[in-house]
Amino acid sequence: MNKFLVSVLLGIALPATCQEGRVVVLTPVPPVSSTRFEKGEIEGRTYKNASVGLELTPAAKLKLGTPELKVGRNTGFGSFVTVAAWGEEKLLSARDGTIFWAAALTNYPETLRSTEARVQSVVEDNRKAGFELLGRSEQAQLGVVAFVRTDFKKGAAHEAIFVKACKTEELVFIFFGADRQAADKMVAATELKLTPVSGCGSTVAGVERK
Repeated sequence: MNKFLVSVLLGIALPATCQEGRVVVLTPVPPVSSTRFEKGEIEGRTYKNASVGLELTPAAKLKLGTPELKVGRNTGFGSFVTVAAWGEEKLLSARDGTIFWAAALTNYPETLRSTEARVQSVVEDNRKAGFELLGRSEQAQLGVVAFVRTDFKKGAAHEAIFVKACKTEELVFIFFGADRQAADKMVAATELKLTPVSGCGSTVAGVERK
């Protein structure tokens, strides 16, 4: 972690209860930023956010919650936005869920604004939170958009994290389930549309992480 980024429990600590207790997701609190995000809105089963340049429809069995906007220090406008979708509670296995967040790249030093750097930050944060890294990071598709995917395990929960650094923002999608197969099903059932506002292309160089 760099000194400009503070990782905290954002209240998106999984509502899902698994055999090892609750799974904790560490996400950045935005410092000073010039990127203006809005909360976005839920229309039917789709989350739309024109300020991010995104439309997200999670797997049918998941229900979207209320979007949250974090305001950058000394700016008065949002530089971090997140929304989560959850499935039914499960007694003996991890609850299915998807979390999305967008963070302004100006939240980070210039040397830490690439996709590779953001993936490394995710790996470091998750290891500190007690997650086991499964294999290497790899290029993977989410809809028609290329991300870098990294998988983790903690207790009864499997976590697949998709990361992409665009022109001005970082996009992160986290898929939770009992195992990789459950996560893969949610990934396949997720619909993602990015507009030119996002500054994201359709491809990204693959990243391997030991």
